[in-house]
Amino acid sequence: MDNFKEYGFCVKETFTKRELKNFEETFKDILSMQMYKMRLEFSDDISRDVRLINAVNPDALNEVMQMVRNTCEGHRLAASRRLEEIGSELLGNRNKVIISGPSLFINIPSSNSRKYSWHSEQNWYPKRRNFINVWVPIIFDRLHETSMEVCIASHKKDWFYFSEYTGYADKFDKDANVQYEIPDNLIRDYKEIIPDVKLNEALFFDGKLVHRSIDNVSDRVLFTVVFRMYDYSNDLTLSSNWADLPYNRKSLGYPNINVKI
Repeated sequence: MDNFKEYGFCVKETFTKRELKNFEETFKDILSMQMYKMRLEFSDDISRDVRLINAVNPDALNEVMQMVRNTCEGHRLAASRRLEEIGSELLGNRNKVIISGPSLFINIPSSNSRKYSWHSEQNWYPKRRNFINVWVPIIFDRLHETSMEVCIASHKKDWFYFSEYTGYADKFDKDANVQYEIPDNLIRDYKEIIPDVKLNEALFFDGKLVHRSIDNVSDRVLFTVVFRMYDYSNDLTLSSNWADLPYNRKSLGYPNINVKI
């Protein structure tokens, strides 16, 4: 808990390898179903198969990633008592924790299309005042600088300024992710680190912590599931939409709402 407050992140043993293996097998089953429909040959090499379907039709892979989130195994991970206990402790709220996920993220070697540059989740969820992110490797351990990169203690300030574009690493690319990029010159005073995270562990980090995807220089695709855990008790909204954006004139608020400072 002290490391989390000081550095903005911590690594804790969270899931069993059996729980993660069940989710992995479910993902492979849905991937093989999608590839069969596309008349693509499924193999025992998950990296090869993901590269193939992504090359033929990235949207088909996106649908697989969305479907696996809503499987029984996905819901079982989200309902983990250990996950709830750790998240509740870090949020300081044992009664009102809301969870989203698991969301599947894929990092393909020598490709920038599914990566994120330096950013803070605070800018993706601006109406959430108290939340944490949970980053969980599947299929492979993420050791020796193969997880994700964080700026140590960058959670101690608000990151309201960012550049919004579609692309990666200063280049426009319509096939890449939308970036809420924090420029390098704003974070140059922070020490950067890529934590080791084993298969049964999770990287918990503050909603304000600045982080980014790594450059995958290996020969295999890297897989991660991500959860977000929210304490809604002091949010200035009545909305269940954790990604609710300001100034959209659709927010469910209340005049002179009663929350803590």
